[in-house]
Amino acid sequence: MFPSYSLGDVTGIFMVPTGYDPALVALSLAIAVFASYTALDLGSRVRGAAAGLRWAWVAAASLAMGGGIWAMHFVGMLAFEMGMPASYDLGITVASLLLAIAATGAAFTWVSRPDAGPRDALVSGPLMGVGVAGMHYTGMAAMRVPGNLAYSLPVVAASVAIAVSAATAALWLTFRQNSVWQKLAAAIVMGLAVAGMHYTGMAAATFTAEDLGGHAAHAAGVSVSQQNLALYVSGATFTILFMAIVAASFDQQRVQRHLHASQGRFRAAAEAVGDIIWTADARGAMVGPQLYWQAYTGQSEEECQGTGWAKAVHPDDVEATKAAWREAVAADRGYELRHRVRNRDGAYRLFAVKGRPVRNADGTIREWVGVHSDITEREAFEAALREAKDEAEEHSRAKSRFLANMSHELRTPLSAVIGYSEMLEEEAEELGQDSLLKDLGKIKSNAQHLLGLINDVLDLSKVEAEKMDLYPEDIDVAEFVRNAAGTVDALVAKKGNRLVVAVSEDAGLARTDAVKLRQCVFNLLSNAAKFTEGGTITLGVAREAGVGGDWLRFTVEDTGIGMSPEQVGRLFERFTQADESTTRNYGGTGLGLALSRAFAQLLGGDITVTSVEGRGTCFALVVPATLPQVPDEGVAAEPAHEEGHGEPGRGLVLVIDDEASQRELMTRFLARQGFSVRTAPDGKTGLEMARNLKPRVILLDVMMPDVDGWTVLATLKSEDATRDIPVVMVSFVADAALSASLGAAEALPKPVDWGRLKGVLDRVGRGAGDILVVDDDADMRARLRSVLERNGWSVREAGDGAEALRRMAEDRPRLVLLDLTMPVMDGFTFLREMRGRPGCEEIPVVVLSARDVSGEERRRLAGADRVLRKGDASLQDLAAEVDRLGHGSERQGTPQASA
Repeated sequence: MFPSYSLGDVTGIFMVPTGYDPALVALSLAIAVFASYTALDLGSRVRGAAAGLRWAWVAAASLAMGGGIWAMHFVGMLAFEMGMPASYDLGITVASLLLAIAATGAAFTWVSRPDAGPRDALVSGPLMGVGVAGMHYTGMAAMRVPGNLAYSLPVVAASVAIAVSAATAALWLTFRQNSVWQKLAAAIVMGLAVAGMHYTGMAAATFTAEDLGGHAAHAAGVSVSQQNLALYVSGATFTILFMAIVAASFDQQRVQRHLHASQGRFRAAAEAVGDIIWTADARGAMVGPQLYWQAYTGQSEEECQGTGWAKAVHPDDVEATKAAWREAVAADRGYELRHRVRNRDGAYRLFAVKGRPVRNADGTIREWVGVHSDITEREAFEAALREAKDEAEEHSRAKSRFLANMSHELRTPLSAVIGYSEMLEEEAEELGQDSLLKDLGKIKSNAQHLLGLINDVLDLSKVEAEKMDLYPEDIDVAEFVRNAAGTVDALVAKKGNRLVVAVSEDAGLARTDAVKLRQCVFNLLSNAAKFTEGGTITLGVAREAGVGGDWLRFTVEDTGIGMSPEQVGRLFERFTQADESTTRNYGGTGLGLALSRAFAQLLGGDITVTSVEGRGTCFALVVPATLPQVPDEGVAAEPAHEEGHGEPGRGLVLVIDDEASQRELMTRFLARQGFSVRTAPDGKTGLEMARNLKPRVILLDVMMPDVDGWTVLATLKSEDATRDIPVVMVSFVADAALSASLGAAEALPKPVDWGRLKGVLDRVGRGAGDILVVDDDADMRARLRSVLERNGWSVREAGDGAEALRRMAEDRPRLVLLDLTMPVMDGFTFLREMRGRPGCEEIPVVVLSARDVSGEERRRLAGADRVLRKGDASLQDLAAEVDRLGHGSERQGTPQASA
């Protein structure tokens, strides 16, 4: 049955007859399959094991597979029968075992990597197949027989191919789901690979023997008899079985314990939160028991299978629920929505639903897991919160409306008292009734004090309601401090005190709400003046680097009565002073410092105080040099009013003169007359400023370098943009005839006759026209008429916005003084209607109201030129403001708020 080979000159050679013991062959196959199953089972635990145990499982699987291959090989050799004795070299035999273990270990290491996939079997399969073949042919090399052994190379190659292909297929199968039957199939394939390779390799071998005269059997240094070999093989097989049983048993118990504990924790967590947990197959259908769903809805297992669960969803929600579920399953993405579910008692409750796909290693969806969370109470609570929030906001709006109305109702009569007292003071002074002046002064002073108290209370209410608006503007810190000090000169001197102002050289510029900052500084200074007698009050300011940029530190230090630590502790409480005796002796309401701290914090800073009883007090007001960014609704643009530097077309006079002293004199005079002033040192600069600013009047010198006054005048009158601007020539060489011929309105000689210049400005700067006073308060209209007419204006009146529009249709006014709170048509509506009429877009409007104007209302007043609060400015100040605005002919900019 074996092929014959020519052996040359050796004679007496014959082929050894061979055969197999069927029982042992079957045993070898069983060992191969069982060892493969054991190794694959052990290897499948590698991926899920912790890092420290992973190598232990790889070693166990390698030992099981390598030992199994080795055992199968030698049981197969025992099944091999031939007519001559055989023994085995122990060293080579052990080497064959180690080779099998090493090759299978390498294969399992590669294939059990965390990121390994089915394609990795193309690497690990050949490794294991070559290992099996290597072990077999190494084991064959350990044989010692009294004959010769030869191989058929094609059959050897076939045996190796069988081992590689079968091992690759077996390892590929391990990447499929690891059910018992799939692992058994893989083990059978692997066992057949090992046995197939072995018996194919045996078929490739040919044994020949010598006759009695030939060579004796080769002696081995150390050999093992077949009987002992059987014992070794049996022991190896027993070891494999024992390792498999013990390892599987212990690991299975460990997995079961962990699984049981995990299921227990999961059940406890699910029961604790009260959620409904459900599962669905890859197609989105409920399959199998759904214990939590069934317990809640009362559906049986059969009723909730497939899409039967939808019968427990509210009829109004079921279609949207099904559509969303189908879309999520089709798109392989998460599923979230809200719907109502009926419980076993028939009541519907609102649930938030979330579902997520569970994926296989290859990314395909294995199943869906989801949870229903009962949010009925939470939704009701959130609805109650929303309702409470809406109610609170409505209360806040009602409070704001109440404050606005109270502001109007309280300030209107007080402003009347102040206004009439001012008028009576003027008349008493003109009539020489000095005895009345003192009483009128008291009336005016007390009314102003009461108005200040009302303003403080309303401002605190707005701060508490977070309705206080900020109006940032750029200020020169040094100038700001000097102006603030000037407002308290009389108050400081009243008790014989001396005021010292210390401004650091680097005070520089700042951007903040100047009105609120000024009120803080004023309150601190007036507080120091109140509690100091015959001492010194020091106002200082310094610029400091700090968090987020530069900060300004204002300090007000006095040498007054000081305070105890207990008094300092309650100093900033509202309506509270140091003690009752303070109120009796010094007066006050205890609001000033509380309001100052509130304003300081609104500006991004704070106020601190140190005091020594009997020696004095030092307040420190620290605010950022640049107002922090705040929401748009809290800040409205409020351009600063620059004394002596007006806006284009607002009573602006441009002085063009090369003499600095003349420019200074002109500026001071014009500012006292209520004009805004800009100056130019030469003709070229003056022309550029005239084109850009379009002033109301230009005062022009003649004798100037480079471009003289006559050239400037001719240029101004030749350009459309400046042709209509009145020009007054002011020069030592003023030529009235030449000036008139070139288009000048007037020519005045130097030195200037200020009275004559005032007359010229009144004539060319004001022009014709009247003022329309729109106010429902007849007394207020009368007071305004009296003051304005004394300043040379003609006045018309209207009691509400609708009447004012009719008056404007008769004759367009030069300027409008407008109240906001009026019947029939309020000031907001009137302003919008007036600006929509042709020819009325540029009429200056001064809003004069007793109400607090919010940021939103200020935006609605974007068409106004000035917003003043009744009582905050005297009638004379108001008249000066009217003169300033009435001189101009063009509107520009946004409304300015009162300081």
